[in-house]
This record gives sequence, structure tokens and C-alpha cells, in this order.
Amino acid sequence: MDYKEVSKQFTHTGQLSFQDKSGTSFTLIKAELWEPEMEGLFLVHEIYQLKSLVGNFSDVALDIVEYAADQTIFLSPQPTWNINKGKSGGLIKFALVSSAYWKQLLHQIREIVFLKWEDDVLPSAIKGTQNFPFNRKSRVMELHEDGRVKIING
Repeated sequence: MDYKEVSKQFTHTGQLSFQDKSGTSFTLIKAELWEPEMEGLFLVHEIYQLKSLVGNFSDVALDIVEYAADQTIFLSPQPTWNINKGKSGGLIKFALVSSAYWKQLLHQIREIVFLKWEDDVLPSAIKGTQNFPFNRKSRVMELHEDGRVKIING
């Protein structure tokens, strides 16, 4: 994958559709285009990006995110001042991507994105050569800024 070209395309269109090696289809969209009814999750590639998404996490909460298994998705309360202006009305889903292949893509995009699951492969989908580390059945944990954790499914 030509990461720089894909990044330019994302900047221009605000979204990109992908199909990973296993056939999972998803679209990455700019975080500000996210709507609460969309099924998916926010993706971050650096731990520092969590502040703009979910607020100030304690060191314990940051460690939980950073050292969790690659396929862990987190639910967390959303502060009203964040990048999405409190649109969720509740908990938001996010994940830290550590898979080198997908992390490099997010690093080139240089912003938090929202991954929207797709039921069908879109004709314009970019074919990924690696499996995406998350899917609709991934492990989910509720995490609060003070480090309180609740396992939803694991």
C-alpha cells in the first residue's frame, strides 16, 4: 500500500474504504463526520491522541489501553468538549491500533479517524494485505478516566 497516496486521498475526500485480507470491509472517515448512529469505533495510533477523544485519563487508564491485547475495543464516557462536541450522548468506542501495517496508515493520515463497519465490499475499496486487528466480535471493555474497568465481553 502506498501510504502517502492513500493519505492524500483521505485528506481530499474525507473517507477511504478498505477490505482487509480476511474480507472484512470498513470505511475510515474523518472524526468530525461521525454520527452517533454509525456502527464502528474511533481509531488512534498514539496514546496521546486519547486526550482529544476522551479527556484526561489517569496513568492507570492509559497503561490499560497501551498494554491491552491488540484486539481490545474500549467504551468510555465522552467529554462534551471533545472533537465530536458531545454527539454521542453516552459512551464512545475506541481502540489503539498497534498492528504495524495499519498503524503506519493512521500515522500518515495524522488524525483520529472513525472506522465504520460495512456489510458489503464497496467497489472503490482498497485491498489491504494484512488482517485488520479489530472486528465486530472483538473483546470490549468499559474504561473510565480514573482506571475503573468493566469487561463487557472478553
